[in-house]
Amino acid sequence: MIKMRFSTILILPATIISAAVIPPVSIDPSLIPAFGLVAGQDPNGSGSCAGANNVLIPCFCPPDRQEFVEKVNSAVALGNFLGTPVTFNIDPLAQSNKDRLDHATTSLIVLQSFNGTRGVGCPAASAPTILNQQKQSANLIGRDLSDNRELTEDAFMLGV
Repeated sequence: MIKMRFSTILILPATIISAAVIPPVSIDPSLIPAFGLVAGQDPNGSGSCAGANNVLIPCFCPPDRQEFVEKVNSAVALGNFLGTPVTFNIDPLAQSNKDRLDHATTSLIVLQSFNGTRGVGCPAASAPTILNQQKQSANLIGRDLSDNRELTEDAFMLGV
């Protein structure tokens, strides 16, 4: 019984220390792109609603904006979302194409796994503004590269 209490006492400080290591992050919500859609538009009776370009999306997509901002904040503080690395410059003055690409890519990573499981969330078709920002920023960065190479579709999704 004494051993059990002793191990509990050792675990508690370790938990407190590990929780204290994560720095608090407060992202200006204006840095997180808008979705561009409202959830629940044109339901088809089967749980799907209209998304961008007539792509069907779950009717609960996109999620509540405040809850989304909170999850993006958490992901940025941890440096990843469900194990997928994220990069996000929280300086409101940082508006380079790379920053805008990172903001959009991080937002899509969180959106697409919003329900807490990788790939279980809302598709990019539920957030056309975010997807367009990602593509436009990646194209602009691609044109600025010294070897003038175009970014691949994988690069759009990975944010490279």
